[in-house]
Amino acid sequence: MNSFEENYLNRSLTTLQDALPLQPEELMKQYEADSRLWSVESVNGLVYCLFTVPVNSSMSQIILLVYSPDDQIIADIGAYHTSTRSFLEDCELYDILSRESDWMYLEHYVLSSTLFEAYPYPFCLSNQKADENGEVLLFTNAYVSVSCRRQGIFRTMLDTVTDNLLNQKTGIVTICSVMSMDPDVACYGPDTREEPYYYSYEADEPVRMTNKLIAEKTGFLPLRLKPDHPEEETDGTKLWFCIRREVYNIVDTEGSV
Repeated sequence: MNSFEENYLNRSLTTLQDALPLQPEELMKQYEADSRLWSVESVNGLVYCLFTVPVNSSMSQIILLVYSPDDQIIADIGAYHTSTRSFLEDCELYDILSRESDWMYLEHYVLSSTLFEAYPYPFCLSNQKADENGEVLLFTNAYVSVSCRRQGIFRTMLDTVTDNLLNQKTGIVTICSVMSMDPDVACYGPDTREEPYYYSYEADEPVRMTNKLIAEKTGFLPLRLKPDHPEEETDGTKLWFCIRREVYNIVDTEGSV
């Protein structure tokens, strides 16, 4: 780990330390011992800083912050990562996601009922084994500052998360992903607002439809969870999700010329 990488990892961990399960110092020791748990890259003048933190024995959380040339956070993405088998079988994992938020519970449900429809839901309660191999990404958030959009940042974030996962694999790897197209709300960075967010059909739905088109261009299939009209909902934020299934063939080239 060089000084450039260490600087951005420390900066990111310090920014999010209140939300992390371990202190930045403890996490840095893990990253120094295992380079697979993080990556820091400069792409088109922006710095993409990715790191993982443990959640339970079968699931970790991937966090990626994007820094502008003046070191301001202008984009971020996060995802839970687990194996397909743990996603289906692990009741603790199911409980963690269900307790976190309605969005994460629904992501678990949507992915299970679309890409793993052969298994009764929730399959973990059946105490049976799943005949599945692969990886699962449940995205928790994704945001790009308005002034920085149309520069491929969202796609680069997705690719960075996928590349970090694939760097630890060889052979045929299947990745199933799910994302909620929730309201376009910044948590930090130049677009952050002090006032609380309230859902507005007129303001939020046009943005969501734009995000739907972007998701389709990156290989996701948008799904509407409910057939009724969102303007009739008291909270129209939990209607749209998107899923993606990708298959990679990773060849181990270590030692090759």
